[in-house]
Amino acid sequence: MRAESLELLGIDGANPLGFLAALGTLMTIRQAGETQACLRWQRARTWVPVLEGISTCDPNNLSDAVAGALRGRPVSDDDERKRGATQRDFDTAKKMVEDKKKQIRSHGLSRKERETLVEQEVRPLERVRDEGRQQWLGTLKKAVPRPELALGKRIDCTYEEYREHAGDFVVCARHSARETLDFLAAFGSDACRKEKSDDIVPTPFCFITGSGHQFFLDTVRQLMEKVTREAVRQTLFEPWAYRDEKLSMRWDPAEDRRYALLDRDPSDDGAKTVWMANLLAYRALPLFPCAPGRWGLATTAWVVIDGEDTAFTWPIWERAVSSDTIRSLLQLRELSEPERFRLSLRARGIAALFQSRRIKVGAGANYKLNFSPARGV
Repeated sequence: MRAESLELLGIDGANPLGFLAALGTLMTIRQAGETQACLRWQRARTWVPVLEGISTCDPNNLSDAVAGALRGRPVSDDDERKRGATQRDFDTAKKMVEDKKKQIRSHGLSRKERETLVEQEVRPLERVRDEGRQQWLGTLKKAVPRPELALGKRIDCTYEEYREHAGDFVVCARHSARETLDFLAAFGSDACRKEKSDDIVPTPFCFITGSGHQFFLDTVRQLMEKVTREAVRQTLFEPWAYRDEKLSMRWDPAEDRRYALLDRDPSDDGAKTVWMANLLAYRALPLFPCAPGRWGLATTAWVVIDGEDTAFTWPIWERAVSSDTIRSLLQLRELSEPERFRLSLRARGIAALFQSRRIKVGAGANYKLNFSPARGV
């Protein structure tokens, strides 16, 4: 069979969401059976990804294959009903714990009196909450289209839960079938925990943590319910129309909607996104594993700038390469100091480099995270 190529004309490699979506498309199409698929970039008005080594040059056929792989396994109505019921019970139990803690704090008690009340009234509620969480996670395992979504709504689970899931995934993994473990490695590390907490530090790609009642893995699960061949085709081969509401991973700088950047009140017009671009970008995360570093969690292709800000740096290459080669490119230490290693990067086939900072928009508990517009470095 002759190998074909196909330009993904809807994707802009100078946009962090576009870059991730292109990588996610490669990962998804390889899972769908195109094991020889490779990716390169072609300079046009911007940088356009080109798939090489695939069995079709028909956009509809490719979109159909990608959509099929994005949907995951079917979930029965009964499993979904059980998941919803146990989640409501868990949410109720969690709220009871928080309400009781607030009630005790409002009494103005001494430290000893407060500790006594916590032991008598809060601890029993916490046990009920923890039991409810375990029941919810048990039903969730049967009601998710992909195994890694069984972690729950968010990826910053406790280190013990992380290890438990890792153990389950190792049992089912093989050298050629370890995607779920690779996702877990991309989410964080059980060796890096939040300050004064048992929760793991999540990957810096985690931009949604509960603000607006949106959570990282729950958003992925809902995006998978939106998959259609037409939506995939429009994302890959047409200019992005930004017609979709909510369900965003917030990886597109265009979703930074502040008064200073708009000619109208942003609350009058909710931010729009491209659902399938977000879902495809999520599928690229196994290429960005995390590991414990000298100063905490270290994540592939992320660097610290000015001692405080973090930034995502990504390369553009013009020769078709496999996902394994891309994984190696992304881990080049030269990416952290592009000005110093510019000649070395060019010798390795890197035609351009882009960088976006992880920025906080808003103040207090209602802040949101976004990427800044990309710049060439």
